[in-house]
Amino acid sequence: MQDDGRLPALLRRAWGLADRPGRRGPKPSLTLRKIVETAVELGDAEGIDAMSLTGVAGRLGVTPNALYRHLGSREELHVLAREYALGVPGPRRRTPAAWDEAVVAWATALRARYLEHPWLVDVPVRLPVTPHALTWFEALLEALRHAPFGMPEKLRVGSLVDGYVRASVRSERDLRSGQPPLPATGPVVAAVAELLPDYDLPRVAALFAEGRYWEPADRSTLDDFRFGLRCIVTGISMGGPEVFKGVRPTASARASDGAAEPRRG
Repeated sequence: MQDDGRLPALLRRAWGLADRPGRRGPKPSLTLRKIVETAVELGDAEGIDAMSLTGVAGRLGVTPNALYRHLGSREELHVLAREYALGVPGPRRRTPAAWDEAVVAWATALRARYLEHPWLVDVPVRLPVTPHALTWFEALLEALRHAPFGMPEKLRVGSLVDGYVRASVRSERDLRSGQPPLPATGPVVAAVAELLPDYDLPRVAALFAEGRYWEPADRSTLDDFRFGLRCIVTGISMGGPEVFKGVRPTASARASDGAAEPRRG
C-alpha cells in the first residue's frame, strides 16, 4: 500500500508506511525500533510516566531533539510502544465451539499480555486501528462467531470484556505495588475488629467476628479474574437479546429460553 496521506503520522509509522524519504549514506545508529524498544523497557521497569521522550533520550544517551527526527510526540511514542508490547495472540489453537468459552480464552490471553507490560492499561483506550491491536480484535470476533446476537451487540460485548480485563489488571498491579502495604491479615484484622463496636457497621463486624474477613496469602488473582469473567459471560448468555436493551429479561423471555420461573408456594 502506498502512503497517500490519509493516515496521520503516528499511524503511518505503526503500519510501516514511510512518511519521510530515505537518506543516502551510512545507516543511522538511532532507529525508530530502538526508540520504541527502549520506551517499552522503561515502561516495564518504571511505569508509563517514565515513557517520555526525555526519559527515552536519557536512556539512549542522546538529546530529545534526536528523537524528533523519528517521532512527532509522546502520544505517538505511546501508540507505537503499545503496538510493540501488545504483539499478536499466541499461535492459533482450535477455537472452542461454545462462544462463551472462546471469549474466556481470549480474555485470559489478553490478561497475560497486559500483565507482562502492566503500563498497557494506562494507555488511553481508542478504537483499534493498528496492526497488532486489530489482530487481537480479529481473534475476538472469531471467538464471538457463534454468539447468538448481531455485530453491534458483539462489539458491545467486546468493549465490556476488554474493559473488565484492563480494570482487573490495573487492580492487581495496584495491589502488588501499593505503598505502604495494608495486609488484611492476622494482627491488622484483630485490631480493626476491636474498633468496629464504635461504628454502625453490623454486617462488617459480623464478618470480622466470624473470621471471614481476611486475605489469604495463597489467594489466586487468576481465580478472582476467572470468577468475574464467568459472571460477565454467563450474565450475557442468560440475558438473551434483552440484556443489550438495558432491561431485565421478563418472565416470559426467561421461560422461552428454558429458564422457568421458580414455583411460589
